[in-house]
Formats: sequence, C-alpha cells, structure tokens
Amino acid sequence: MKKIFSLMFSAVCISAFSQSKIIVKTTGDNLPVANATVTCDKKVLGKTNAAGIFNFNEKCQQLKVAARGFYTEDVVQDKLMEVFLAKEDPNTQNIETVVLKDESDPRALEILRKVNDNYKQNSPLSLDSYSFKSYEKVSLDLDEDSIRAYQRFMAKRIDSLRKLPQRPMKAQEKKDSVDALNLMKLAGESKIFLWERAAENLYSKKYGEKINILDNKIAGLNEPIYELIAFRSNKNKMPREIQEENRNLYRFFLTDSIEIDGRKNYVIRFRQVDYKEPVNRRKYNGYLYVDADTYALKKIESNSKIKSEGSIVSIWKPVNNKWFLEKENFKIKMPASIFDRNRDRKNKSKSEREQENADRKKFGIYAFVNADYFDVKTPIDESKAEFKGYTINVEKANGTSIDQYRTEELTQREKNSYTVIDSVSGTYKLDQRA
Repeated sequence: MKKIFSLMFSAVCISAFSQSKIIVKTTGDNLPVANATVTCDKKVLGKTNAAGIFNFNEKCQQLKVAARGFYTEDVVQDKLMEVFLAKEDPNTQNIETVVLKDESDPRALEILRKVNDNYKQNSPLSLDSYSFKSYEKVSLDLDEDSIRAYQRFMAKRIDSLRKLPQRPMKAQEKKDSVDALNLMKLAGESKIFLWERAAENLYSKKYGEKINILDNKIAGLNEPIYELIAFRSNKNKMPREIQEENRNLYRFFLTDSIEIDGRKNYVIRFRQVDYKEPVNRRKYNGYLYVDADTYALKKIESNSKIKSEGSIVSIWKPVNNKWFLEKENFKIKMPASIFDRNRDRKNKSKSEREQENADRKKFGIYAFVNADYFDVKTPIDESKAEFKGYTINVEKANGTSIDQYRTEELTQREKNSYTVIDSVSGTYKLDQRA
C-alpha cells in the first residue's frame, strides 16, 4: 500500500513539475485572447480559456500560438509563458495608436543597475566547482510555415525548366545544375543540415574549465561546421542587450510583475533605439524577466526588428542560490539561395532572376540552435587529472550514444536528415558546399 501511495505521489509531483502555463494577451491594451490555438509541430494541444490562459503537460521545444484576426506568434516552452498577439486587420491597425517613448523608464534602469551589480554573485562562476551536461542541436532548415510554399516553388521551378529550350552545356556545368536542383528537392523532405552534440561541462575555481564531448552526430557532412556551433550563447555571460556599454542602444520599460515557481519577477520590455515604426504593431522587440529577490536574470527574449529574421531566447534556473542557464533557442534567417550555383543564375534572364527572387520571399531558410542544460551538480569532486590537456576533449564522435542525451524525440524531418541527406552527401559534395 505504501509503495502504491508513493508511486501515485511521485506521478502527481512529476505532473505538477512538468506543467506549463501560457498566457495570451493583445498587444497594446493587454486584454486576454480567448480561444487562441496552441500547437506543437502541427499537433493542436488546446485553446486558451476566457482569461487567455492554457495549461498543458506536453513537452515541446517551440509552440505556435494562433487566433483569428491576429498575427501568429512562436514561443519557446517554459513553465510560464506570456504571448502578445497583434491584430492583423489593417482597419483596426489604423485606429490603434502606438506610442513609443524615446527614453527609458527610470524604474527599469534601476532594476537593470541591480542586475549588473549582482551579476557576479548570481553567476555559477562564483562557486568553487560545478558540473552539468548539455545537449545542443544545430540545423539548417526551412521555416515550418514555409515548407508548403517551398514545395510549390520547387514544382513551379521544375516545370519552368522543362519548358526552357535546350542549350549546349559543358558536362561539369550540367552536373552542377542537376546537383543543385536535386539538393533543393531534398530540402522539402528533410533538414538541409543537422548536428547533435552532447557534452559534460566541468568548472573548478582552482583548475579552470573542461568540456568533454560525450558524443556528436552529423547529417550530410563528414566534419562539423564549427562556426555554426559557436552561436551567441549567454552561458556564463551577461546578454549584450543589457550590458552597461550597450545601454544607450535600447529603451527599457518596466511593464509588469509575474510569479514563476513562487518567485516574483519583474517584466521589462525593450526595443532598439532605431525601432521607430512598430512592425505588425509590436511595440517592443524583446523582454526579460528579473528575479525580484536576487536581481538575477530568469529569462530574456530578443527579436530582430522584423521578427521573421531571427530571435534569441535564454532561460535560467536557480540551483544552490546560483542561476544556471537551462535552455537556449536561436533562429536566424539565412539567404534562400544558400545552395545555388552562381553560374546557374548567370545563365538566366533578368526577368527569370527577378521572378525567382520574388518566389523565394515566400519561404525562409533558417539556422536553428536548440540547447538544453541539465544534471547540474555542485560542488563536485575536483581532480587535477580531469582538467589536464585541452579545454575541449572529444570522448566519442560516432553518434552511437547520442539518443540517450536527447531532451526530446526527433521530428520526422530530423529523422529523414540522417537517411536522406546522408545518402547523398558524397554525391552532391555537401562538405565543399557547406
């Protein structure tokens, strides 16, 4: 009986711990949005209630929030999420008045000053030692909303190529053209590039830092593109948006306070100084949560002025009164012609190139980085031998054990990447093109 009660109690605790809450409001007037649909990888999780709130237990890296008459927004999953939807009706937009002050709120600046003053004390680097594991997934892919548009674009392009008069081509020129076209076809079925990496991160005030690569797996390439993994992480580093030297590049506004895991957080929204005209009625292009007790950062989201061009989200959690990075999510738009050959475009007329560029604007190719940090331990047994050698040590690199470190299952497109892209890697010389 005790065992059954214990199992039931554990199940309840796990369920409560994993539950996420999303609050959906309108941009500007902060009114709740009822019946907003929350989806994960095209699967509908549910809808918000009359108060604009939806609770769920499913795990998902990124959610999509949509409501009739509003622009759709993406949000990285956390225990508590606030989403602000902007009205898409142009007549309604013309009636709305969006006022953007050209000076920061003094209350917000005072909170940020305390964030700076307490940063070292809140940082894990103030500990004598610690360790944690990380799982990072880097990919190059079409945006989810762009896949159908991309497939239509490819069908149209193939059809137009068939109608073109045949012209003499050198063997290599013909091969390059066919290779580029076939590679673009594959992008409709799988990711263009995928790299998973698991690591153990060690720190000792006495011996320094050590990163042990536990395993990594790459689709389509024999060697990793190391520039892609060197993304702008906020791990053990203050986000540049709130660094003192960059303070004049942004305007900050204290807009609310919110409770997360029983802790009060200040909500500060910010925008770039040159963000004079709100795009899609978004008044701000970023926000951050600040823990009221410690003045540590809990969360920051920073978007480009045009949100479709990129976004960065970092989330921290307290462990032994220090704030460790828990999750990061990056999305950066890439040129749509990333795999085109210059010589192929040179042989096209000006009108053909202009039409192709117009079609490409209907879909977007992005670099995605998803990173999860877990299994934090502090203090740890410090052994000098563990910190010997290079800072980065590769223990395994054949991908045979990467599945035990994944923090979520691969999507079908990601699974296809390891079969479809790998099968043509040599044929299309992906190493050279990447």
